[in-house]
Amino acid sequence: MTPETGRPVISILVVDDDEATLNLLGTFLRRNGYRVLAASNPVRGLELLSAEPDIKLVITDLMMPHIDGIDFTRQIHQIEKYRNVPVIMMTAFGNDGVLDKSMRLGVAMTLSKPLELSKLLDLVGFATAPPPGS
Repeated sequence: MTPETGRPVISILVVDDDEATLNLLGTFLRRNGYRVLAASNPVRGLELLSAEPDIKLVITDLMMPHIDGIDFTRQIHQIEKYRNVPVIMMTAFGNDGVLDKSMRLGVAMTLSKPLELSKLLDLVGFATAPPPGS
């Protein structure tokens, strides 16, 4: 629990191969009360998921070398404890085919680049909100 808000600290994994985006999102989310784990590639992201028991949300880029965000999402959801973790996919390539495929594979929400940080914060809040009545 944070003293400021009285709510539990929520852990978020951010994966992006662009260092500037990774730093921006990490700083922004931390300033808004979230615990952020950052990975510059999906392989490192999977390592962090294996080591961290309490990640509640993954934010990932779509276009990354070697493993794209869609395959990364598929791999996340193959890990039993993260089968239902929400994934927010960031993309500058928001064509309908890519977005449809990502939604079928478990991406909860997509966010177009350039990022609107206020919209990101809204999506993060929505994705990590406790279920109604809990």
